[in-house]
Amino acid sequence: MVLALEWVRDNIETFGGDPGNVTIFGESGGGVKVCTLLTMPVAKGLFHRAVIQSGSMGTWAVETKAATNLAERLLAGLNIKANEIEKLQAVPAPQLLDAVDALMPARARTGMIGAPAGEVMQFSPSVDGHYFPVHPFEPVAAPTAADVPLIVGSNRDESATFLAADPRRRRLTEEELHQRLEPVLGDKMDKILSVYRKTRPDATPWDLLIGIMSERERRTVIQLAERKAAGGPAPVYVYLFTYESDFLGGLFKAGHALEIAFVFDNADDVGWAGDRPDKHVLATQMSETWAAFARNGDPNHSGIPKWEPFTAANRATMLFDVPSRVEVDPYREELDAWEGIPLRR
Repeated sequence: MVLALEWVRDNIETFGGDPGNVTIFGESGGGVKVCTLLTMPVAKGLFHRAVIQSGSMGTWAVETKAATNLAERLLAGLNIKANEIEKLQAVPAPQLLDAVDALMPARARTGMIGAPAGEVMQFSPSVDGHYFPVHPFEPVAAPTAADVPLIVGSNRDESATFLAADPRRRRLTEEELHQRLEPVLGDKMDKILSVYRKTRPDATPWDLLIGIMSERERRTVIQLAERKAAGGPAPVYVYLFTYESDFLGGLFKAGHALEIAFVFDNADDVGWAGDRPDKHVLATQMSETWAAFARNGDPNHSGIPKWEPFTAANRATMLFDVPSRVEVDPYREELDAWEGIPLRR
């Protein structure tokens, strides 16, 4: 990624671009990559604005000890010694992927909902103290991110995308809801459920499962924004995408990755963006917002309400919907219900 950005710096003027005004943005794993680049000293100055879409879990990288342990296990599976890098480089890609797959728990290999992500996510950048010196926003924002304006946000129903294939979708019973949540929430389950039933009185057990299982990303967004704002001086803007697609009867709601089609203003070409006639309004708003931010480091334009930066004193959040609106600290009661439950649990 750094080599690509260096190429942009050295060549983009030939194509009419400005090497002094480069924006990077990504969704999900792409958002994690943005977090990574914000932390790397060798990437400093190669980009000037950044957007993290549903990828703020990149707040944490892999610790050196864990990465080393995984590498040693992988090498052992390949019967390669630690000082035989030339043998590792000669391993055919299919054989290497098979060796990686053998390290994964069975549920992770099959992609089952609820599969442990720990092993899979260890194949991620690790804190080496040099190229990747610190966690991006843990426990504070990386110094290299201080002067880069940032947009960070998530979708209100992130988990709807991952749960769409669940055989119990839309038919979940109250008992099954408890069975799904208890391993995640433990003795906090009743408290959290009571809050969500109060704030979402018309929600079915399926709706409640999606809402509760989506909150980890949003909680991480807010934590990241707090640390970015404290690290100054460049601003951070926070959004929550709440527009619900009507695709397949609204199965995906405002699910993970849905906003991409709107950011690129190609909702007509993406089936799961749905058929709501107002989707073009939101696509225009969001694409112009990203363009304005790339141009000026400020996302505001005439098509959206005034969007103030997020600060500890003013927790302004853009709710992208039709109509879009700005609220201060939205859904606070739901977030407060999670007090005492670690984000990394």
